Amino acid sequence: MSIAVGDFEGRSVPSASPAPGVIVGGPEVLRKRIEYGTILVSLLLGSLVGVYWLTQNSLTWIEVTAFLIGYCVINVGVGMALHRYFTHKAFETNAVVRFILGMFGAFAVQGSIIDWVADHRRHHAHTDDCGDTHSPHVDEHCHDTSTWRGLLHAHFTWLFDDTTTDLNVYGKDLTQDRMLVFFHRTRWLWAILSVVVLPGLFGYAFGGVEHMWGAIWVGGFLRTFIFLNFVLAVNSIGHTFGSERFEQDNHSKNNLVLALLTFGDGWHNNHHRFPRNAFAGLAWWEIDVNGYLIVALEKLGLAWKVVRVPKAQLP
Repeated sequence: MSIAVGDFEGRSVPSASPAPGVIVGGPEVLRKRIEYGTILVSLLLGSLVGVYWLTQNSLTWIEVTAFLIGYCVINVGVGMALHRYFTHKAFETNAVVRFILGMFGAFAVQGSIIDWVADHRRHHAHTDDCGDTHSPHVDEHCHDTSTWRGLLHAHFTWLFDDTTTDLNVYGKDLTQDRMLVFFHRTRWLWAILSVVVLPGLFGYAFGGVEHMWGAIWVGGFLRTFIFLNFVLAVNSIGHTFGSERFEQDNHSKNNLVLALLTFGDGWHNNHHRFPRNAFAGLAWWEIDVNGYLIVALEKLGLAWKVVRVPKAQLP
């Protein structure tokens, strides 16, 4: 049963739209800029405090553990949940696991899950061409940007350009999904839990007030900001530097460093060749932690209809 979602009503595509599914200007773009600006400024300021805290205090296992646990959770939240499950439907699962995946995705503090998925669908529909959400080779108005300016656009400035994704084209089903609407409406609550409350409780439980603040600044803000940049690097570096296993009409690359940092999503050329495949790593040596986790869920009976590329299609 679908429900009306006021946050998404009234979106329309102006005549100046550079490509189908792209909205130029208007209140939707303003909301995008405010949301991403709030996220980036908050994470950046908190990270700077975290760096200062590190210069004034000894780093202990408490801060390191808070950082690593949080990093793993949001890494799975983006790569396995937002990317492979919600965007590409690479596998199916039950309602409980689905909610946990949504929660992990919300913990990554990358804005609305609905907008994230719709933006990524648009990216695949127009990869490195007019209408791409965040290409280093073409900007929001279809101008060639295969320079350092293009890298900045793909990594950062697309968050504040004057376009946004039309949910009527790329996300109509998302706005009718009760669970995703719930996470959309409560996204700031999950962000505060991820960055402040849970790391703070962890630090306080094991080290008192001093380590509570250390866990918040290092294991909350700094962790989230660093990982956000790794995800953004898949847009910029992942379409500029690396190798190409498959020749395609885009510039997607396989990049080992990005793959390690993002639990597999750095095998980006592989992914663009087989976007619905549950596994970005296609060779035994292409480490793909999120893919391994999907296999684990499958073996436990918690994931099924896992999409796999037939071996005959692989080189």
